[in-house]
Amino acid sequence: MKKSLMVLGMVMVVCASVFANGGSEAQGMKVDSKYAGKTIGFVGMTMNNEYHITLANGAIVQGKKLGVDVDAQAGDQHSSADQQLTIIENMIANGVDGILLVPSSSEGLESALRKCKEKNIPIINLDTKLIQSVLDDLDMVVPYYGTNNYNGAKLAGEYVAKNFPKGTKTAILKGMEGQTNAADRYNGFVAGAGDAIEIVATLNADWEVDKGYIAGQNIISANPDVQLFFCSNDNMGIGALRAIKEAGLLDQIQIIGFDAVSEALNLVEKGEFLATVAQYPAEMGKLGVDNMLKIFDGEKPAASLDTGTKLLLKADVAPFKEYLSEFSGK
Repeated sequence: MKKSLMVLGMVMVVCASVFANGGSEAQGMKVDSKYAGKTIGFVGMTMNNEYHITLANGAIVQGKKLGVDVDAQAGDQHSSADQQLTIIENMIANGVDGILLVPSSSEGLESALRKCKEKNIPIINLDTKLIQSVLDDLDMVVPYYGTNNYNGAKLAGEYVAKNFPKGTKTAILKGMEGQTNAADRYNGFVAGAGDAIEIVATLNADWEVDKGYIAGQNIISANPDVQLFFCSNDNMGIGALRAIKEAGLLDQIQIIGFDAVSEALNLVEKGEFLATVAQYPAEMGKLGVDNMLKIFDGEKPAASLDTGTKLLLKADVAPFKEYLSEFSGK
């Protein structure tokens, strides 16, 4: 079963790569490059999430523009750390020149990181930050490019503080236990919202739609007067929306998501999500490629880059969709 899931993940990555490469070829982008023969391995968290497909496609499109091969692979779920270990080991064996890593766990990849260090294969960390203590133990310096998740979630919290009454009964769906993104989004939202919210429930739903649905059902059952769901990614919010609709509480409960995937953008336009926090995953992929090429050239890459966030309400959706169109395949 595990092997079949791995194959599924690879197939989905191939689909993402076909889109990105096809888009470049359609624009006549054939590049003669000093990087011919170089390969950047892109190790994604999953390809069962449009956000992560967009992130991978940002790297693939940029690689195509600059004439370097990007080999994008991922496991089948957000929690596929064991599959990521296998992918990295295979990439090392196949002689990749550098790795862009979106870790499925902020911890748990120590053996793969150690092997990269031993083989002098540079790593750039994207989106989900590796635990600094792990890097310190390995005596490694790894650049990080991604969202300041605390600040992004704080934008959502500050909106709630300005627009909701004090004591709004609020449920929070977190991601995976132990991931820095999950903790940062929770803490940022709570800090921004202040006393505008009364937290009646907090559950981990592992970034997944189905788990968001189950968590939503459980929360509504225990707290039928809940008024607001802050969902630390859109997938969980989409699942919670289904539970809210089934309970007939769409007029009572507002939803704020995080990631700005296309379905969530559509839901904001329809009024079924109040808002979603936009990240810029394609920029992470592009910056990863740009800075890996600096390393190949013997230059020093940027140590840390914040790719930005924005709270999207209904009026903000159309321009953001236009931005995403190059990378999302939508």
